[in-house]
Amino acid sequence: MIRVLASTISVQLQQKLLHREFWTEILIGRILPILIPLLAWQAIFDFSGTSEFGGWQKNQMEAYYLLVFIISLFADIQFHYEMSSMVQLGTLNQWLIRPLSFCVTIASFIIARILMLIIPGLIGLALGAYFMQGFVGSFSITNLATAIVVLPCSLIIFACLSAAIGMLSFWIIRTESVFALIMLILEFFGGRLIPLSLFPAWLEKISIFLPLRYAIFLPVEAILQPSRQVIFSVIVGQLAWSVVLLAIAMLLWKTGIRRYDAVGG
Repeated sequence: MIRVLASTISVQLQQKLLHREFWTEILIGRILPILIPLLAWQAIFDFSGTSEFGGWQKNQMEAYYLLVFIISLFADIQFHYEMSSMVQLGTLNQWLIRPLSFCVTIASFIIARILMLIIPGLIGLALGAYFMQGFVGSFSITNLATAIVVLPCSLIIFACLSAAIGMLSFWIIRTESVFALIMLILEFFGGRLIPLSLFPAWLEKISIFLPLRYAIFLPVEAILQPSRQVIFSVIVGQLAWSVVLLAIAMLLWKTGIRRYDAVGG
């Protein structure tokens, strides 16, 4: 099984690395925008003349957006787009008749996508280290260990969410607009735009019932201010939402593939 998965990942990588627009989109559309919130908050702190805003110091706020950038970058899995293309073009059939489960195909696509994002991710980290030397110097082993534990679980949530939305391809012609709308709402309540602690209390409570709170804000908070209680609550929430989203994806797959077979693919 491992050998089959590795071979499938290799094929996926070879297919994706041939597309130059992928790297152009990553470099221009993903790395450069990280400068916008950093420069914006730098201007806010400089204009206000204060070293703290809503309980966040300047270096903490910069570190927050750098970590959010890393999470968002590696969460750009886009399986929903691939699934939509396979269903609409009929190429899903060639994956269904192969001697491996479609779950292995999904896993190989997601892992290959994450591996491709390592290069722009390292570039983003290098830029962050250059512009935020003070924070990098204070980044302890505890912070690093916390990041190693919570960040992979964040990616699992995004992967399951992308898979679940991708399964809607059996009913919706194109899922890009649905995915964009859902992610716009969930990422806002996940803390991608601003930290949830800066939200009004009534608005922050809404995020408690949504998955990306446990994929963006809480993991970053745990990394910046690690404690056993915070790390434990984050991991429990991440695992719970991963199971829920995976169950939804599997239910949609089982229902959708019956519909797909019924109309002849």
